[in-house]
Amino acid sequence: MEKSTFLAEDFREKGENIYEVILVVAKRARQIGELQKRMIDRALGQTEMMEQQAEQELEGEEMERIFEPEERPELHFEKPAIQAMREMANDEVDWKHVE
Repeated sequence: MEKSTFLAEDFREKGENIYEVILVVAKRARQIGELQKRMIDRALGQTEMMEQQAEQELEGEEMERIFEPEERPELHFEKPAIQAMREMANDEVDWKHVE
């Protein structure tokens, strides 16, 4: 299992100071969160379109529910902050210091 607890020492050599690294990690976490949100919106939108199509095909028939909850896609994401810290610790974040 990958590490999900990080200490300041894990990032000491990643930037000029820990505060700069924290800002970079926070920005990356926001990017990851936005990406996850778009993936969720896309998955839910596709599910809603499938439900609407099925309703149109079965028009006239009485049905309370066309799709059961288990048919909805299950999306599981790591917390954006943890993923961003893991990327920073593994030198997967490419960034430059700009003055």
